[in-house]
Amino acid sequence: MKNRAKYRIIFNFVHLLEQYPFEAITTKLICAHSNVNRSTFYANFKDKYNLYDIIQNYHKKKYINLLDTLYNDFEDVKSNNMKIHKFFVIVLKYIQRKKAFFHAVFITHPNREIAIEYFQLTKVKYEKILTDYNTTIENKSAFVTYTLGGQTAILLSWLKDGCQESPHKIADILLANTIKLQR
Repeated sequence: MKNRAKYRIIFNFVHLLEQYPFEAITTKLICAHSNVNRSTFYANFKDKYNLYDIIQNYHKKKYINLLDTLYNDFEDVKSNNMKIHKFFVIVLKYIQRKKAFFHAVFITHPNREIAIEYFQLTKVKYEKILTDYNTTIENKSAFVTYTLGGQTAILLSWLKDGCQESPHKIADILLANTIKLQR
């Protein structure tokens, strides 16, 4: 019962993020939408900030694991572009499955800090890949910034449109642009 209540709180909080800016969401509102009393809320979370942090950290940890996998397998990726495609597909499918959260924090009520954090995580890992693995790219930082700018624009546009196109189609676009940039 306790886990179901916790899940309901998280689920409804994410949906509230689509409707209201974070600052406007109160514990009372979360409890009302989750059909739980305040004591149940406080048995699971310290406050709405703790709830938000838990959700953010959960998604961030998953993303970091995906970036680490890309880094650890990069030697194979260099010789097989389909592995980059697979990485993009996995990330896009995850975003599509958790669309309510990502749409809320990146599109409906953009959270600049979260966006910058994801951008920085990706930038650092991409730069590490280009530094640690033998690549012909000379100005790695500029290349990564330029690449990420395009990838971010495509991703945000896809999210804004409600993830209508398949993750595979978007991954095709991301891969084509990545290959084109490497020339």
